[in-house]
Amino acid sequence: MITTRQKCVHLRPVDLSDATAIQRWYAEPQVVEYAIIQPFLGYSLSEVQDLIKKWLGRDDRKLYVVQALEQNCDAGLVFLEYIDRKDRAAKIALLIGEPALRGLGIGQTALRCVVQLGCHDWGLHRLGANCLTTNWVMIRCLEQVGFVQEGVMREAVFRHGRYQDLRIYSYLHQ
Repeated sequence: MITTRQKCVHLRPVDLSDATAIQRWYAEPQVVEYAIIQPFLGYSLSEVQDLIKKWLGRDDRKLYVVQALEQNCDAGLVFLEYIDRKDRAAKIALLIGEPALRGLGIGQTALRCVVQLGCHDWGLHRLGANCLTTNWVMIRCLEQVGFVQEGVMREAVFRHGRYQDLRIYSYLHQ
């Protein structure tokens, strides 16, 4: 089992018992507003559990629960996707699903954990991340952790009845 810990955050692998929280987080308005991929939105509990089962054990995708240590509760999710061991790269995504835990630095600390896990523990060279150009909280979070904007994909995602641009970021391990 691989887990990583920073001062106020711990990442642990998702298991089936997390399905209820994941289902609830994906119904949160801010998550609905900014999530690029909405894999659990509108799913029943059994559908969320089935999706988690499909992801467990895959080498190219890992899903972690972000635990807020000071608050002693689960705060959200971190995805590592498209893990490519040959090119030593992966794409990441983050959501803080608990509204009361947003704005406390938990997301930024979770991203630092992901950098530790991916680059230092697994030996990855490149971590990529995308976010909507309107998601200023995630933009700030990525940039403060050391991610660099590489570009913008114009009208890349259709959300809320209109096309939206995506910012493309990367973190390179030196």
